[in-house]
Amino acid sequence: MHEVIRQYRNTTIAHSQSNLALPLPVVLLDDAGQPNKVAPISVINQMPLAIAERFADLTFAMEVAIEQATRPVLDRLHAWLRDKTAEEVMDWGPPEFVHAAALEFNAGERRTHLPRFTGYWQEQLPSDEQVPGQLS
Repeated sequence: MHEVIRQYRNTTIAHSQSNLALPLPVVLLDDAGQPNKVAPISVINQMPLAIAERFADLTFAMEVAIEQATRPVLDRLHAWLRDKTAEEVMDWGPPEFVHAAALEFNAGERRTHLPRFTGYWQEQLPSDEQVPGQLS
């Protein structure tokens, strides 16, 4: 089941490489019948209900397995927390929330020991600059 979902995701949803997805350019015409605009559309074949139901069953089974596998860790965490006072817990630092420009985005960045989240904002580029991979 995992392999079916992986293939469907990779060939149909993520990369549109199968006959289950049909990306098309649509030409819009003005009142005189002249090309006015080109717009993209994709026609995607939905996953059959029987396969989606099997995937839901697999997801539920994985949730149960993960719950069982992580239960000892959660139990140890609860035992460790039992000895902590409210003051000790309140002294823990909050997570760090930072921001950066979208051009600084790094998909390979790794998590640090301290909790931190970076939100990226989209800056306006001068009209003569192109973002790598962006079509004009």
